[in-house]
Amino acid sequence: MNKFLSLDWFKEKIDSSIEKTIEKKINSLIDEETQNSEKPFANIKMVNETLTIVLKDFSIITKPNATENDFVVASNASSIEELYRIVSDKKIVEEVNIQKEEVLKEKALQQGFNLLLKSDEFTIEGTSVYFKDISRSLPQLLVEELIVEINKANSLNIPLVDHVPYQSLKRFFMWCALNPRVEVADQLYKFLKDNSFRITKQGFFVALRNVVTIEGGSDFVHFISNAYNKTKAVWKVDPKNYFVCLKDGKYDFFKNKDMYEKKEVISTSCLTCDGSGYFYNWDDEEVNCEECYGTGEVKEYKIETVTKVDHGKIIGNLEELYLDLPNKEENRFTDDWTKTFDIRIGKTVSMPQEECNWSTQDCATAGLHFTADQINYVGCGDQSVLVLINPMKVVGIGSTKGRCYEYLPIMTVSRNEATSILHDISFDTIELDESYAIKELKKLEEKAKE
Repeated sequence: MNKFLSLDWFKEKIDSSIEKTIEKKINSLIDEETQNSEKPFANIKMVNETLTIVLKDFSIITKPNATENDFVVASNASSIEELYRIVSDKKIVEEVNIQKEEVLKEKALQQGFNLLLKSDEFTIEGTSVYFKDISRSLPQLLVEELIVEINKANSLNIPLVDHVPYQSLKRFFMWCALNPRVEVADQLYKFLKDNSFRITKQGFFVALRNVVTIEGGSDFVHFISNAYNKTKAVWKVDPKNYFVCLKDGKYDFFKNKDMYEKKEVISTSCLTCDGSGYFYNWDDEEVNCEECYGTGEVKEYKIETVTKVDHGKIIGNLEELYLDLPNKEENRFTDDWTKTFDIRIGKTVSMPQEECNWSTQDCATAGLHFTADQINYVGCGDQSVLVLINPMKVVGIGSTKGRCYEYLPIMTVSRNEATSILHDISFDTIELDESYAIKELKKLEEKAKE
């Protein structure tokens, strides 16, 4: 793979000036908050080797046979957990932490329920949460994530309909609700979270699998699919604004504006007669130019010229080339097990749903296998590919791998990036699926309600 197509190369090319400014501001606020944070106790004293600490709620904790170092450490403590760690044994500290986490979780969940109700998108029955008019309850982990996103939208003053992370989770669940297997709807989100899968804007998720190259070189396919998807996922820009060129046997891509360059040049050539010194009148007679008096030259002036930059042979627009990949002969792969599947980047791969088996095993059951981490064990082959999967079409999930009856291969992936790419937050999958899902989205909510 060309070095400049690697994920690291794309990350290096990001204009991070804004991100750095934000990062500095956040760090500054954190430092300020740390400096100004109040002590977790009301009073602390050391009498006759007994360390006594009065907490903010006026409860008292003590440590007999304390040392001067215990007093110093407790005085500098920034949390109640640290104080308990000083005066108690490990078991008591763990119990206190668990109790505190449960209280905080219950409090947060109750506040979250209020947020859900205020959003006017949910109904709550006891501890079960539902999207309005959809009878399948939401898994608790997904409820917690939705609460987080609603909170973010409110703090940013963004309507939920415009908050992409929230909408992606909502659409994900609606696709799940259309899956005939209840187990998938109940367990799929936890499976995805546990194994670092990423959900897209339209509610699909991104996974990995291996395929076998049938014939010919795949450099073109690899270049186009990587350039297309990484400009979207890492740079967050539109691939239609780039052109692909071939020079000295190597592919490269450039912004439309970089295909030409503007230059200012100094000229004395008369624009009226084009430097000839004369022109023809209506009687087709040659007469001296009145602008330059027949000299062909005038006073110096600047003109702007536009010239084509030599990037080599122009292959085409990046977006158009990607959408045309299924028609390319070099874009041909198959599966390692049966050697019967026609696998192409940009074209869906499917098998009859009735031929797939539901199973919680990771391997050796019928279906199209996928993973996020165990790429070397999913569909043995010489090439890894990134695929999009609709939750509605998942037929089985194990502990680290799953099976579906349809997926869309969107790009080839080098082995050294295959496992790491889905863990890298710089590779944002949110915008990778609009052309695949857009037709179904209009009917999604109605289908989910049915």
